Amino acid sequence: MSSIEDVERRITRALADLADLAEPLDRGGQPSLPPPYVRRHFVEHAAAGDTLNNTIVPDAFLPYVDPVRLRLAAFNQTSAPKLSWLPLLRRVGHRWDWHRPEFNDAALQIWGAATGHPYQRQPAARGGFHVRWSTRSADDSEIVAASVTVSCVATATLDDGRVVAVTGSYDTTVWMWDLATGAPIGGPLTGHTGEVAAVATAVLPDGQVVAVTGSYDTTVRLWDLATGTPVGDPLTGHTSLVTAVSTAVLPDGRVVAVTADHTVRIWDLTTCNLVGDPLIGHTAAVRAVAIATLRDGRVVAITASLDDTVRFWDLATGTSIGEPVNGYALVEAVATATLPDGRVVAVTCGWDDTSRIWDLTTGTPIGDPLTGHTRQVVAVATTWLPDGRVVAITGSYDTTVRIWDLTTGNSIGDPLTGHTCPVVAVATTWLPDGRLVAVTGSYDDTVRVWDLTTGNPICDPQTGHTGPVSAVATATLPDGWVVAVTGSYDDTVRVWDLTTGNSIGDPLTGHTAPVAAVATTVLPDGRVVAVTRSLYIDTVRVWDLTTGNSIGDPLTGHTATVAASAMTVLLDRRPVAAAVLPDGRLVAIIGSSRDDRVQVWDLTTGIAIGDPLIGHTGPVAAIATAVLPDGRVVAVTGGWDDTVRVWDVTTGTPIGDPLIGHASAVAAIATAVLPDGRVVAVTGSDDATVRVWGIADAVSLDVLPVPAPVVAVAATNEGTIVIIAGSLTIAADLIL
Repeated sequence: MSSIEDVERRITRALADLADLAEPLDRGGQPSLPPPYVRRHFVEHAAAGDTLNNTIVPDAFLPYVDPVRLRLAAFNQTSAPKLSWLPLLRRVGHRWDWHRPEFNDAALQIWGAATGHPYQRQPAARGGFHVRWSTRSADDSEIVAASVTVSCVATATLDDGRVVAVTGSYDTTVWMWDLATGAPIGGPLTGHTGEVAAVATAVLPDGQVVAVTGSYDTTVRLWDLATGTPVGDPLTGHTSLVTAVSTAVLPDGRVVAVTADHTVRIWDLTTCNLVGDPLIGHTAAVRAVAIATLRDGRVVAITASLDDTVRFWDLATGTSIGEPVNGYALVEAVATATLPDGRVVAVTCGWDDTSRIWDLTTGTPIGDPLTGHTRQVVAVATTWLPDGRVVAITGSYDTTVRIWDLTTGNSIGDPLTGHTCPVVAVATTWLPDGRLVAVTGSYDDTVRVWDLTTGNPICDPQTGHTGPVSAVATATLPDGWVVAVTGSYDDTVRVWDLTTGNSIGDPLTGHTAPVAAVATTVLPDGRVVAVTRSLYIDTVRVWDLTTGNSIGDPLTGHTATVAASAMTVLLDRRPVAAAVLPDGRLVAIIGSSRDDRVQVWDLTTGIAIGDPLIGHTGPVAAIATAVLPDGRVVAVTGGWDDTVRVWDVTTGTPIGDPLIGHASAVAAIATAVLPDGRVVAVTGSDDATVRVWGIADAVSLDVLPVPAPVVAVAATNEGTIVIIAGSLTIAADLIL
């Protein structure tokens, strides 16, 4: 009699024939899709037969699979799978599109290049992108969510054993995420009408697992995590923004939530009634609440406030314990822990870039402040490692996460890097397979999961800029070398080989403030130059890209519109581009950072040409120019209204309808003339996508998912685009 594993292996072999991708992925027509059953269940049969490996699931099949089922299959397989592409799936599963395998293929390409994990892309008949290279990422965390800015996170274990993260967002919603699969559970939990600023979880006496959320709408809400539904009516009484929430079990068995605005309130989560009077003492908003049980049995709350104090409260009696701790500037977060010697401690962190450990029995600090972060520390959680060490995990405005040994006060390992914006929420939990993880939320709109046992990146970062990259342009040097030129908040300019992704020569130094704009052009004597502008300090510099030398003295005293068909941003954040009209006039096209107007100016006379170009319904964030095959000079504009518009610069009239497809503000635009003569616009958006548009016929040609909101784009006439998205710089070839 055949075993179940033998049967599953035979099923797997039969399905493998149906999963064979003999034809290339055709983005121009109907893609060659395996049957839906194969796409969803092939990997499950392979795992049940203990044959899930790189051979049975080749790279070419990855864009078609259901990532949640594949993650579960890999997790449930009895023997350790050898799946070289699994780290890639952990990075892109949150962006997966079942209906668009080519979209998934592009995401796999980017992260394969960024992390050093090989990915053999599915050959394309036509359409799409081929990623040349991406700056390497030193981050091995898992991205489980990418949405509107995540403001808070907590973890819980459901009745069915699933370990979940619960996140609150600036968009007023609450989401649940399965940490084993990285997939959302159900839809958003809606009801708050303001930003969800705080979240905590608890288990009620009847076993119900709930989340408690506090919001800028001044209410507290209770959610049943098993059903994803609200429990009762909102808890009202706060008169200001609810900025902190924690939960606890009192000595009498009651499960309570402790919530705070500038006052502290205790709620019985079984009856949803207020326990006692509000706790009064703070004179400014409370930013964090933590709960601890002292050795004498008292359950205490520790509150940290913007009034620069930390206070201790006995939750059973509703009274203050001792005097407030003063003089600690802007405490942002607090957590509690019990050290191996039995001492109960609080860990506080704040705007002086440090964290501190406090003995809750005596109210005195333990040891020196924990130093290492370079900006405000705004999130903290505590846990114990498998080796018994009690640790704190902190998140900071410096975009890093650090692990601290609370017994020694020392940092453990290197900072965890990968977020591209401040890390504002941290929680910890154990996964079903025994891994201890931290879950972090950031203003870069992602939630990431980190293995706290290793805590190490899997590859070294590519050396280059030491600050955010804020601008990019491309150029072709006299010897045919195609390069990208980037400006950064590290005050330098760098030149990159677009073929290899390597930096060329030393950084170009001279700016004394962040480099906010870059453009390239060719001088009459044939020299290819870059023109760069500083932020804050009104300086423009010109660089010879062949020699790497600065040409002449800095141009100072004005906001310097950069010549050539390239986009820059004025000091007051207005986007501007330049063009030469058919009659020879040199003009600047300037958008408004405050309304929806775009104006064309004659750069010789300084006089506005015609009426403003009106059509956007919000501020204009990006502008580029191009010349169509029929000789018309056009401006391509992108705005906060999520649209792209094309304008005839000579007549001041729109060409065609708005180009619609982005789901958030269009932040960057570049134009190029492809080798086949088509004029295209490449647009980058806060929705973390890059789109390519045919300008002449106003159609969308393709879309590329990227890991973070797009800061800048550039394009060459050879069809190579360069993208700055979060911490990554990506070079990709268009296949159109």
